[in-house]
Amino acid sequence: MTNQALNWTKWLAGGAVFAAVIACGGCAATTPATQESADKLLRAMPAERAPVVNVFGELDGLERAGEPTPLPSGVYQQHTCPDEGYDATVSVHPTGKWLLFSSTRHSEHASLYLQRVDGLAVVQLTDGTADDAYPTFSPDGKKIAFSSTRSGRWNLYMMDTDGKNVVQLTRGNSEDLHPSFSPDGKQLAYCSLGGRGDQWELWILNLVNGQRRMIGQGLFPQWSADKQTDRLAFQKARARGSRWFSLWTMELVDGEARNLTEVAVSTNAAIVSPCWSPDGKRLAFGTIVEPARTLNGKPQGQQDIWTIDADGANRHRLTDGRGSNLTPFWAVDSRVYFISDRGGMECIWSAQVPGGGGGAVAAAHD
Repeated sequence: MTNQALNWTKWLAGGAVFAAVIACGGCAATTPATQESADKLLRAMPAERAPVVNVFGELDGLERAGEPTPLPSGVYQQHTCPDEGYDATVSVHPTGKWLLFSSTRHSEHASLYLQRVDGLAVVQLTDGTADDAYPTFSPDGKKIAFSSTRSGRWNLYMMDTDGKNVVQLTRGNSEDLHPSFSPDGKQLAYCSLGGRGDQWELWILNLVNGQRRMIGQGLFPQWSADKQTDRLAFQKARARGSRWFSLWTMELVDGEARNLTEVAVSTNAAIVSPCWSPDGKRLAFGTIVEPARTLNGKPQGQQDIWTIDADGANRHRLTDGRGSNLTPFWAVDSRVYFISDRGGMECIWSAQVPGGGGGAVAAAHD
């Protein structure tokens, strides 16, 4: 694989950041636990490698054309420390006890891993010559939805939390990414490229009857866990083909998109990868200052994690401008987990959120 291809592979999973990890006390090399279903998960190398998608929704690295005071140092916690490769796109079990993430720590192809939030040993769930990314737990904590290139392009899959019983959910000529469960676990929101307008579209998949419907344009949707309303957050380009994204929300009423609202926009940064707090009242997101300014495909502007109320008020910067910080996930322990190279290599860190926002722990198995 060429250096350029490797650089763009590092944007796999919605904007993993770059560099190498400093030594962290107690971090030791770990090996993946043997999985009885490993042979079933191996897939043949596709004839053509599925395209890599970066945080701007671009394929294969093709180019397109006064802040609040950050938290004081010492509030950040490092959770993973791979010896090689990088970690990306983390999510957290509804109980708050398990991290689920993609990583290239054992191969140039990203696989999915489980790790206890308070531990270091990892369990490898998938393996093979395909890339697996964007994993997420179902609301009851019993299933995992994710994106994979094992069919030759990005499609959605679902499996048990031990890596068994893998089922392909989407097929066709589109690239399908970033699944997000509805609060009742019966539907998935995701983004898809390759349809009618050659733009990223937001889709809903009914897991009961298999029906799909397009609800609008955008990228990287996340469904709010608040069961009182069907509400999604997503990023949307301010102009077609632009890297300047803003943060939007929408409500689904009888399956139709309603109340589209631009919650956050910046004059000097792209707003990407939004996620809800577990109580559905706040949002976290990443910013990339001057997103069009890149070197070898990597944005050069400062990259930070922010929080904001769902109505756009009380915007606060969570990270301190050190390193690249992207793809947040807000867990029930009132911490936001994200990918950062603040210690060197891209791995998982977290920060305590002032004011909480965790909400009640879901009734799920650990």
